[in-house]
Parts: sequence; C-alpha cells; structure tokens
Amino acid sequence: MTEEEVEITEGRGNNFEVIPITPIRRLERRMSQLEQAGSIPQLQSLITQIVELIRTNQKLIDSIVRADTELRNELSKLPPKIDELTTHMRNFINMIEMAGKEEVSGPGLEALKPLTDEFRKVVEQNQKLIEGNQAILDSLDDISKKLKGGTPVSKILSAYPGMRLRKEVR
Repeated sequence: MTEEEVEITEGRGNNFEVIPITPIRRLERRMSQLEQAGSIPQLQSLITQIVELIRTNQKLIDSIVRADTELRNELSKLPPKIDELTTHMRNFINMIEMAGKEEVSGPGLEALKPLTDEFRKVVEQNQKLIEGNQAILDSLDDISKKLKGGTPVSKILSAYPGMRLRKEVR
C-alpha cells in the first residue's frame, strides 16, 4: 500500500492502527456525485407522481363504485315494472279472449288470433328483457366484487372491452 492509500492514527496508548482510506475516498466521491447529480429532487418528483397516480386511481375506483351502485338501483327498479306490465298484458289478452268467445255477432277467434299472437310476442320479449336485465345485474355484481377484491382497472377493462369510463368533473 502507498502512503496515499493508508492513514495511520494513534490509538489507545502507544498502539497504532492502519486504516485503508481508498474505500473511504470512493464513498466520498460517490456522495459528492449524488449531491451534484440532484437525484434527490428527481426522486421526490417521482414519489410525488406515484402518490398522485394512486390518488387518481382511487378517485376513479370511487366513481366506478358510485356509478355501479346507481346503475344497480335503477336496474333493480326494472324487473318489478316488467312483471307488472306482463301481468297487465296477460289480463288484457284474457279479457280479449273472453270477449271474443261471448260475442256471437263479432269477429271469431280466427280474427283475433293475429292480435293474440302479437300480445304473446310482446310477453315473450318482456320475459327476454327480464332475463337480460338479470344478466346485467350479475355482470355488475362481478365487476363490483372484482373492484372490492383489488383487481386492477386495466384487467377489468380488458375483461369487458365494451365498457367505457368517463371522467367525473367536480
């Protein structure tokens, strides 16, 4: 070792210690490079951006959950109304059929058959709407479970490619 690389210090009593200073000098140089590079403000900026991204993500999740709840409330109102409409349509069809049977001089059952068939089609369409609405409710329930379970938004969006998110303006 050369004199530049070793520092001799006096220890306790008359004993001496030999300490290599090359590693210490390397550390000093690295510290000065870090201070000059200004990486600490860059690191602070990166941390600030990450925190802002997390806040934005949480706002997005909150708005999705709120929209999901509102949509569930609106969709939950539909099945009873469709059931009520179906009941009224069946009653109306029954009244028409009974009126057709009692009426002697009026048109026969053959004349009312197209009308009855149309009403049955409407009843079937209403039933399909009920089933479709139930499927939507199930799908929303799955989305809600995924959001509450911590599933990333990107994974949810890839699973439901037709879903569009809108930004809530405050």
